[in-house]
Amino acid sequence: MEETLWATVTETNGFTVAEMLAQRLIAADIPAQAVQESIGQSFAFLSGPLGTAYVRVPEQFLDEARALLDVDAPADEDDIIICPNCESELELDDPEWEQGWFLCPVCETQVSLDDLF
Repeated sequence: MEETLWATVTETNGFTVAEMLAQRLIAADIPAQAVQESIGQSFAFLSGPLGTAYVRVPEQFLDEARALLDVDAPADEDDIIICPNCESELELDDPEWEQGWFLCPVCETQVSLDDLF
């Protein structure tokens, strides 16, 4: 029998929200589970590392589950830039990479990519 590889669709604050999202996927015939660290669930933590819960599906259902829940795929770490002015983490789109600069939405500074590398 082949082992099922589970992938995380999204993470939530608290187990209840994760369980509701998993049930929505199950209703759409997508196998799903909500998981949380046992200590976080025992004490009903709703925030912080122990309050984080995860909605998981078998890998072959990942794209379908993300579409149903309207969840974006996690950002590619190669697309993350730190603004040198305000130190905000930003995900750049392809057009921003191509034009060679971006406008930071936090501090509104125009930053050249040449200055970062």
